Amino acid sequence: MWNAILNNIKNIRELKNYTQEYVAGQLGLTQSGYNKIEKGKTILGKNRLLKIAAVLEVSVDEIINFQSSISVKTEVEKTPEIDAVVKLNKIYQKKIKLLEKALEDKTNELDTAKKK
Repeated sequence: MWNAILNNIKNIRELKNYTQEYVAGQLGLTQSGYNKIEKGKTILGKNRLLKIAAVLEVSVDEIINFQSSISVKTEVEKTPEIDAVVKLNKIYQKKIKLLEKALEDKTNELDTAKKK
C-alpha cells in the first residue's frame, strides 16, 4: 500500500508540473531528501504526508485514492496557472539568492571598513 501512495504522490506532483525541487523547498528539504521519500528510502510519517498533501493542494484521501486516468483532464486544465506559479517561484528564489549575495557583499565591506 505504501508503494501505491508514494507512486500517487509522484504522479500528482508530475500532473501539477511541480518539480521535486519545488516540493522539497516547500517542505524545507533538499531535492535529494524529497527524492528519498518518493522512492520509499525514507519513512513517510503522517505529519510529512499531511505536509506533502498541502503542498500538492490535495487531501490525504485524494493521495490514497488517486487514479491518474480520472485526474488527467482536471490537472491539464490547471497547467497554465500552475506553470505560472512555478515560474514565479523560480524567479523569487533567484531574487532571494541575489539579495542574499548582495547582503553578504555589504557585510564583507562593512567588516573591512571596521578593520581600517
